[in-house]
Amino acid sequence: MKCKVLTLGRSAREVELPEGSTVSDAITAAGAPKDNAYTRHLNGVPCFDSDVVVEGAVLTLVPQVKGGGW
Repeated sequence: MKCKVLTLGRSAREVELPEGSTVSDAITAAGAPKDNAYTRHLNGVPCFDSDVVVEGAVLTLVPQVKGGGW
């Protein structure tokens, strides 16, 4: 099955995954950062690394914004 992985600041990647693959598997297949500095959304809904990816899914990785203050 195919899944698109979008990482803010990088180009999108479409990856081929076996049925039953997880968000973690998709991140690894796309060569995207696997650390917790990214919020994960599967088809626009927050998700966990253990969630199962379906055919045609879009996984979005958005860097968390931290810091600030005066």
